[in-house]
Amino acid sequence: MNKIYCMGELLIDFQSEGNGSLKETDRFVKKAGGAPANVCVQAKKLGCDAVYLTKVGADGFGDFLVATLESEGVDVSHIGRSADLNTSLAFVSIRENGERDFSFYRTMTADLYIEPADFEDVEFSKGDVLEFGSVALATDTARDTHRYLIEKAVKAGTLICFDPNLRFNLWKDPEELRKVVKEFAQYADVIKVGKDELEFIVGDAADREKALFGGSLKVLAVTDGSKGADIILADGRRFECTGYKVKAVDTTGAGDSFFGALIAGLFKAGAKPENLLEDTIDYGKILDFACKCGAYTTTGYGAIPSMGNRETVDKAVR
Repeated sequence: MNKIYCMGELLIDFQSEGNGSLKETDRFVKKAGGAPANVCVQAKKLGCDAVYLTKVGADGFGDFLVATLESEGVDVSHIGRSADLNTSLAFVSIRENGERDFSFYRTMTADLYIEPADFEDVEFSKGDVLEFGSVALATDTARDTHRYLIEKAVKAGTLICFDPNLRFNLWKDPEELRKVVKEFAQYADVIKVGKDELEFIVGDAADREKALFGGSLKVLAVTDGSKGADIILADGRRFECTGYKVKAVDTTGAGDSFFGALIAGLFKAGAKPENLLEDTIDYGKILDFACKCGAYTTTGYGAIPSMGNRETVDKAVR
């Protein structure tokens, strides 16, 4: 049976109670976080077999994170534990409009030092998906491990999906971030990117969306918050969704929920690197539901606790 594999950071989000800046907040609630982990859970909630690939500390925070993903039905058998490195932490405050401020504590943390040996027993198949982002690419060790798994996945005919997910405060040098994102974008069949991230990645190109195409890319999803999202295909076709109006209280995980639903839609449509441009894939329908999932997630606090399945999303978001 085919599976969706997500890899990258798995961390604790200490989320503020109430609205305000990090300076103003004095109470935080512990929640499971990490963009690829959110994507993984959303795909699982939509009926896909989902596996997470990472490493956390051999500490109480790591115990909590593994237990959280396991309770959501995610396969956690490839989450390693380190006695020498800590679990990543992030503090998140929420403004009145639902937007967020982050402060990360992840210098010597387990998810930044995953090694190829941690995943020697991972075997991909044609029809599988491998998804990842840039947050876990901040060390040479992690980048080498991603390249190792991507190479295995490409040889197997696995669909490669990438979310640049720019977090500038995690990188000392913005140019290094740009270089890393542009390298790993070349490996991806599917990319999800925020409209506001395009300029940083591709510069002043006249057509920033078109400038991303190259390498293996065939499907580009460009998100624009509450305004919705577009899908652009390598053959020039474009699909648009203007978004859904909901009462948003917290935008945490909205883009991850969107991407998880998009990947789940492609997965269930039998998408593979070689058939992404065929008419058998209904991109308009997949995009519409992905936008619904992203909107639904903003109606609750936290990412994973606020994600829905197909029934709850369709019922609540119209």
